Amino acid sequence: MRKTVSMVIAFLLIFLSIPAFALASSQSDELPYQEWIDKGWIKAISPDENGHDKLGWYSIMPGKEKEIAYSDELKNTDRLIVIGGSFDYSNMPFEEYIKYYNTEGLSNVGLIDLTTKIEENGQGYLANDFIGTVRYNHPDTFKMKLWKQFTVSTITINGVDWQKTPYKDVILQALYSRWEGLKDPAYNRYLIDPKWNGYTEECIYNWDGVDVWIGKNDITVRYELKENKGKLPIEVISDNGVSMIPLRGVMEELGATVDYDSKTQEITIKDKGKTVVLKIGSDNAVVDGNTVKMPRKVYIKNGYTMLPLRFVAENLDHAVQYLDDGTIMIWRAKYTTPPSI
Repeated sequence: MRKTVSMVIAFLLIFLSIPAFALASSQSDELPYQEWIDKGWIKAISPDENGHDKLGWYSIMPGKEKEIAYSDELKNTDRLIVIGGSFDYSNMPFEEYIKYYNTEGLSNVGLIDLTTKIEENGQGYLANDFIGTVRYNHPDTFKMKLWKQFTVSTITINGVDWQKTPYKDVILQALYSRWEGLKDPAYNRYLIDPKWNGYTEECIYNWDGVDVWIGKNDITVRYELKENKGKLPIEVISDNGVSMIPLRGVMEELGATVDYDSKTQEITIKDKGKTVVLKIGSDNAVVDGNTVKMPRKVYIKNGYTMLPLRFVAENLDHAVQYLDDGTIMIWRAKYTTPPSI
């Protein structure tokens, strides 16, 4: 899988800037995860003498991630406990992180206990002004300020896929407020479908698309964290600096539908709610009903209809990027580089 964006330890990014006062918990409370601490299944990031973490952050041991994420112990507590991170961190590019986590025997999934008993922080205002009243299944008492700290790495809340909890809408609102691009269908499908929980960050950072190369008919299709190689019917060509792709083979792999009317010689391409109509021999395109001039005409080469790659892709809300090694990357999403999400 080609890496275009570096990833960091996922569960540590579940909260980018949570103040210390927001996560601390009273050690006098009965912790639903105390047995896991005793068994060594979870390890406090900053442990006290009892193995408890003052911020409520615990790393889960390898092999226990899913068992803990969906455990009945978390379903039967009034504390608010989030499990987040990645079930598969084999794609992480930072060797120093991999080395550290392998050495420490930790996984890339963490438990975060959001229940707080602290009323004030050192800055002179109440914790509840930031975090709200922490009670599970009471999302109306939780402040948006906190949920905006979440990333796409959230897996479960109290043992339930977060999309199936009362917090779904407020979490989505918070995530969209951080980056509007998450609403793009290419990203959003990985965000709202619980089956991708634990893999969402990899899916978004290694987002779906195709790779092609000038002068070659090779194509690599990236979809749902899988990579398949194939061949186009004709090589991609450069027409005075404009990349031209065959009518068939690229746009379909991006999820578009392509129709050709042999009588009118018109090509209709639809994707993501947008429509582009082209005609062989013309450099005019009709994009959602508006006529737009293209950099090159649509033409026939060796029996195959050739289209201007960037024009067609970008007008269907797909991003295009040319890499230094000659790769042309076309994504299902309209964005090339998501921010830290």
